[in-house]
Amino acid sequence: MSRQAAVPGVAHPAAHERLMAALRASRCGTWRWDVPRDVVEWDEALCGVYGIPRHRAPRTSREFVALIHPEDRERTLATLGACLAGGGDLDYEFRAVVGDRVLWIYDRSTLVRDAAGRPAYMTGACLDVTDRKRIEAELATALEQQRLLFTELNHRVKNHLQMIAAVLRLQGARQELPAVRAEFEKAIGRIDTIADLHGRLYRDCRVGDVDMAAYLADICDGLRRLVPPGTPVAVECTAEPVSLGLDQAVPLGLVVNELATNAIRHAFPAGAAGRVRVGLVRQGDACVLTVADDGCGLVEPAQEGTGIGRRIVGALAAQIGASLTVEQAAGTVCRLAFRPA
Repeated sequence: MSRQAAVPGVAHPAAHERLMAALRASRCGTWRWDVPRDVVEWDEALCGVYGIPRHRAPRTSREFVALIHPEDRERTLATLGACLAGGGDLDYEFRAVVGDRVLWIYDRSTLVRDAAGRPAYMTGACLDVTDRKRIEAELATALEQQRLLFTELNHRVKNHLQMIAAVLRLQGARQELPAVRAEFEKAIGRIDTIADLHGRLYRDCRVGDVDMAAYLADICDGLRRLVPPGTPVAVECTAEPVSLGLDQAVPLGLVVNELATNAIRHAFPAGAAGRVRVGLVRQGDACVLTVADDGCGLVEPAQEGTGIGRRIVGALAAQIGASLTVEQAAGTVCRLAFRPA
């Protein structure tokens, strides 16, 4: 049985057919550019990627550049020029115009230099990524629509909450009993806390991701306005960078509002000086929210109180699975320990 001798540099016909079949199946083709002679060679698979007959494939770099979309031409030439100057591998994308069709092409190539270090040739493989680009564009459009809807929703919610707060202010101003007016103010504070969160979501356009350090700082800014003018009570906020979902951020914001408002109004009688401190820290895989003051302390433990504010705090703590503890020593310290969801 005679054996056919292999010719160096020439692929066996069967191997060549398998290679071309694999390239066609992957919608991939290869090319080679002899840099000194400016000769470009495309294989059959690459002609299929572009949809160009073999006899019309580009033979020079100028003919290849003519296929590149005018808006991508300068960028692509700069990319190729940088590769020729610095060498190494290269991957990039560009649009190609073939007749009345526009294709997105992904190219992965490498530069080979001669013994003197001059560019000898470039070789690479191209993929048609038009479908992927179309899907990316559709996804980007859908995400932008979602962002706009989310922004509009939060804007409307904030406006409605502000309207409700304005109505309560009008009703509270008509009340003659100071205790009743105080309850109206507390209700308004709770609504303002939620409205502030929606305002932050409206500005940041984030879905389910609340920067608690910034959110608590905003709440404390609002609490400082509750301190009577001339009263030496400071409201401080120290929070580590923690991101939480809305299901935890809203209850925690309301807890801070309840506890800090109560401290500002009742922990410093007769214009006494003091501080209300709000803090949030990580401890292992848990977080601890602290609201503390150095005032006169609570008349009764928070867990045993009958006021609506204390019941609200207890319900909110239970809602997020947090454990609530209260300490009284040179003031009051309330801590909520919870695990971020």
